[in-house]
Amino acid sequence: MLTTDAILVLTAIFLLGGVVKGTVGFGLPTIGIGLGAMVVDIPTAMLLIAVPTVVTNLWQIVVNGDPWAIGRRLWVFLLSSVSLIPVGIAVLIYVPDLPYEQLLGLVIVLYSVWTLVGKDLVLSEPNSKRYAIGSGAVNALITGLTGCFSVPGVMYLRALGLSKTDLLCAMGLLYLLSAIGMSGSLWALGHATRSVSLWSLAACVPVIAGVALGTFIQRRLSEGLFRKIFLLAFTLIGVALMVVG
Repeated sequence: MLTTDAILVLTAIFLLGGVVKGTVGFGLPTIGIGLGAMVVDIPTAMLLIAVPTVVTNLWQIVVNGDPWAIGRRLWVFLLSSVSLIPVGIAVLIYVPDLPYEQLLGLVIVLYSVWTLVGKDLVLSEPNSKRYAIGSGAVNALITGLTGCFSVPGVMYLRALGLSKTDLLCAMGLLYLLSAIGMSGSLWALGHATRSVSLWSLAACVPVIAGVALGTFIQRRLSEGLFRKIFLLAFTLIGVALMVVG
């Protein structure tokens, strides 16, 4: 059961995640789970953020690019990106003493620093199934262990040289499928409850409010400056998770 204090803190976290999502287009699941893991255990944070992640990324897919064309091009990667999520979730649940918070912190730091540097990889064979399967499978395992959907999947997608709208669409598909795979695995392994799932549905309210506020901010402030401030702060969160869990 979630206490009143936990609900209030999680509401603030999901509002913040929505603001960041609305402003820079990413960060909702990582904020929800990264900060949420300081209030509840990681599997519960994963389930709580699942429904808002599905809703916001469905919208991101609809308004950017051609999802059918992107899906046909990236189906090998997208299929790989959910393949090992159940394995990661099972390890997280049945081997609870491993340092998952520290692993999540490391993933957050790697993603934040890499995005701040802004150096995209360039694949020598952008259509290679080897790259697609490898990056997708690693992304799936990390998603299952930490709930972070982005590493190394977003790095792979950016290395393909997609247009801005196609990249946002592809990221939306990755996050959508990852959220479905994550929540489905939690249900299949008996860790989900009806009560927490209803709280996940309720979490859509602060997240959507945050996205609306983030969109307002994005139209009036420099997105580049906001992104740098957010990533620097996120790096500190990652370091804190690595140090104290």
